[in-house]
Amino acid sequence: MSSKKTFYGFLLAAPFLPASIAYGGDVGAEAAASASPKTPAIKTVTNFSQALRCMDDLFLAFGKQGIVITSAGIPDETGKVRTGTKEMVITAIAKMTTKSNALEFIDFHAGGDDLANLFAAKGDMARKLPDYYVRGSITQMDDNSVRKNKGAGISLPFLDFGYSKDESYDVISMDMSVGDAATRKILPITSTSNTMVLVKGGRAGEGGGRLGKLGLSFNVDLSRSEGVGAATRTLIELGLIETMGKFTQVPYWRCLDTSITNPLIREQAREWYDTAKDKDRVLFIQRKLAGMNRYGGPLDGFVNEGLRNTVAEYQAQAGLVADGAINFDLYASLLDDTQNVLAAVPPTAPQAASIPGVSSAVKAPPPAVAGAVQSQFASASVPFRMSFESDRGARPAYRVGEYLNMVLSLNGHGTAYCYYEDATRNTARIFPNQFHPDASVNAGAITRLPSGGFKIRFDRAGRERVACIGADRELVVPSSLRGARDLTPLPVRSLDEVVSQFKQSNPAAVTSFIDITVTP
Repeated sequence: MSSKKTFYGFLLAAPFLPASIAYGGDVGAEAAASASPKTPAIKTVTNFSQALRCMDDLFLAFGKQGIVITSAGIPDETGKVRTGTKEMVITAIAKMTTKSNALEFIDFHAGGDDLANLFAAKGDMARKLPDYYVRGSITQMDDNSVRKNKGAGISLPFLDFGYSKDESYDVISMDMSVGDAATRKILPITSTSNTMVLVKGGRAGEGGGRLGKLGLSFNVDLSRSEGVGAATRTLIELGLIETMGKFTQVPYWRCLDTSITNPLIREQAREWYDTAKDKDRVLFIQRKLAGMNRYGGPLDGFVNEGLRNTVAEYQAQAGLVADGAINFDLYASLLDDTQNVLAAVPPTAPQAASIPGVSSAVKAPPPAVAGAVQSQFASASVPFRMSFESDRGARPAYRVGEYLNMVLSLNGHGTAYCYYEDATRNTARIFPNQFHPDASVNAGAITRLPSGGFKIRFDRAGRERVACIGADRELVVPSSLRGARDLTPLPVRSLDEVVSQFKQSNPAAVTSFIDITVTP
């Protein structure tokens, strides 16, 4: 009875003391020490950690930047694997873009896999919107697909002994691909599937004997099982290396310690080549050779005499048949060539979009500094050219609710400014912008318009236009156009007035227009 009173009084007298003291200092300290892990934590390092850093170097060498992506994670369709796959995806992508800034991951929280709520958002310019998304799933998990048992024993009048060995194999598979964020269309060229075999095994021994009236027995059991969580992380990293390598068309196989001569890799390259349109093949060759400072002609997807001569010269140096023809051998060689490259994302991946009109306000980058500054980009040996096209040709037609999608490239290092005129003749700057504040464009690299994660969605029928002004040097922005916020109307009467002001300040600049028809 007294012990109960003492305990009760102790709790009342010390309500603010630490729990370990209130319930007994020695016992609390012993419990805390017992609960503490004895094995120190270590950094997570997988078989593909170095390959992820290699991909970062490839993206940097090939001039990949500003690809805005998201992912809802890699769900388990088998119901047998429980891991934090979304965080694994984020960690792997972060390792692939440390130096290159090639991939920008936009975190997204919504119910299930429904990304449509994000992509259908209108007028929210406080955040970037993804152009693409990574999706996939754990599609196969076979337990004990193969099981092996071996055992042996011996029995004597005074001794029994037995030994057994058990091995089983689990199979886990993961599929992954990249989709267009606006249309939810999966890009077939990016699909990949990988499988891992998990080994589980054990060895056991037991024995017994009798010495007079005394009986003895013993047993030993050693088991080992490869972790499903570690296998899932490995499959995610391998899948992202392949998927993003295919998407950006960089020689990702170099990071997997193989080459274009590998039959599987060569088959993949052949698939790329066979499924591409003729114009896209020529564009790839033009952009790749331009990025290698070999070709200075137009980047228009059409074969010309200058391109044939450049191709023949490259073929001779690469040990190919120097006939100037564009064929798979040339394509494979250029795809695997990383010397002085600044290649473009292939036009097989259409751009997403979801911003209504030009009335939405966006924070603008700092105003351009006035004054004509001769740039280090200038080159007198090759005429400067700018390629500007839409995904629907030179005079594209869109319907209300669809999205603007164009690409810009230069045949040499330079700068570019692009402006958009809507059906009411309001004109606004779309490049550079707050998400892509640098007006510089690398030789042969492709710039998607709109760029940097924001979109333009057509909200009314009529005639609209886009114009880009480019030069092989720093462009002087006219004073009346400085300081304007992204996608806000400029104090001009038309797009022609913008181009005229640029030409007055930059006589060497080149311009290109795209006339757009929007129907109900």
